[in-house]
Amino acid sequence: MRVLLLADDLVNGGMERQLSLLAANLPPEWEVRVMTMGGGAYEPYLRDRAVALAVRQRRFRLDPLAPAGLWPLLRMWRPDVVHAWSWIWAIAAGPMCRVLGIPMVNGAIRKGSVDLDYERLKRFALACATLVVANTHAGLRAWGVRPAKGRVVYNGFDESRLAAEKEHCRRDGGPFAVVMTGRMAPEKDFDLLIEVARRLNHDSGGWSFLFLGDGPERPRLQRAARDLVDAGIVVFPESDLEVLDLVQQADIGVLMTNPSLAREGLSNSIMEYMATGLPVVCGDGGGNAELVLEGVTGFIVPPSDPDRLTERLVYLRDHEDERAAMGAAGRARVLTEFSVATMVDRMLDVYAEAMTVNRGRPPRASA
Repeated sequence: MRVLLLADDLVNGGMERQLSLLAANLPPEWEVRVMTMGGGAYEPYLRDRAVALAVRQRRFRLDPLAPAGLWPLLRMWRPDVVHAWSWIWAIAAGPMCRVLGIPMVNGAIRKGSVDLDYERLKRFALACATLVVANTHAGLRAWGVRPAKGRVVYNGFDESRLAAEKEHCRRDGGPFAVVMTGRMAPEKDFDLLIEVARRLNHDSGGWSFLFLGDGPERPRLQRAARDLVDAGIVVFPESDLEVLDLVQQADIGVLMTNPSLAREGLSNSIMEYMATGLPVVCGDGGGNAELVLEGVTGFIVPPSDPDRLTERLVYLRDHEDERAAMGAAGRARVLTEFSVATMVDRMLDVYAEAMTVNRGRPPRASA
């Protein structure tokens, strides 16, 4: 069986991690090819695992010529299924696959909200797809994908990343550590956590806030928190592809998202917190409630609410036994219900269904 995976690039992001995990862990009877419009952090990961990779470098973000190599590849290689992980590829591949009679899975829904940019083209891509797969039910609901066509495959966490994990041990009397990871882009509400850090700066117990990630907002955020950085309350550690060694130094994992800009799909950051045994405090909306069990593995708070976020952080700081129980429950949940093997098996079910559905469609004449 042959599957072609299409993505914009291979930068250090949640979608790129999931695509790479899938490509590297499909069973040997599947021949996998990955085609992108740019390289990035996961390019060496795929090449080291002998995954066939074609990078067609685009000249700018919406370069219309970047997908030009897809048509000859489809005609010559004839994959059994095409899986588009981004809107650009889903828009380009949908009509081509329909003409050639190749089933296409549209996997571009990675958030729990609708991105209104080029919405008509995106809805066209949904209509062209054989099946639509999202990583949350919230994403399918947001786009109004009907149950007959929409499928959910939750992200997988790679348990092998925990091999070098160190035992979490915070010094008695030391600062209580909170971590937030994610791409430092406008939709990630690091500003809210800076506000909370400023409120807790004079707490007698002592606090530390780790902001992990890269992105266009990082320099501005560092300027906004300069006084807290100088005081040693907020830290912006340098990190690479693997952040778990830093995450596990914290006591709580936080993820807040600006609801006016986006809602989370199934957050890789939250999965990392849970896998390392941290209780989670995250904003309501999107797919967060599909991952975090309120009062069991953490707390879900109203987005953009510094009072409620502050209250929950202080509560967890003051209730050590409950904090430990939530962390243990979260770790067990991720490692049993969100494994890479489960993700791969469910995606294979989607591929098999897409091929079955497509057999009922007569292929159109090739150009």
